[in-house]
Amino acid sequence: MKNRLFFSSVIVCLISLFLLVPMAGTQETEAADTQEPSEEKIAGEKERLEAKIAELEEKPLEYFGSQKNKRTRIGFYKYRLETLLQDPDTYFSEPEEYQGNLKAAD
Repeated sequence: MKNRLFFSSVIVCLISLFLLVPMAGTQETEAADTQEPSEEKIAGEKERLEAKIAELEEKPLEYFGSQKNKRTRIGFYKYRLETLLQDPDTYFSEPEEYQGNLKAAD
């Protein structure tokens, strides 16, 4: 009987340990998320956005299908660059991807 009780208590301890370890990791992740982005990260993202804008500006109109589509796509990346420069925390906490022309759901 003692062996079963001991074995049960060991299992309960192991289960508790496995449940607590991920919780501790979550707290560290949340702390890392609340840190402000580094200057290097901001500078790297700024360079990436500027390169994307320059790349899109060089593409021919046929690539986009119309001038409106071209302006829209470039405008999206300019907007993201502006957001990065004004509020880097918001930029990195609320990532957006260009969705293009989405059809309305019927």
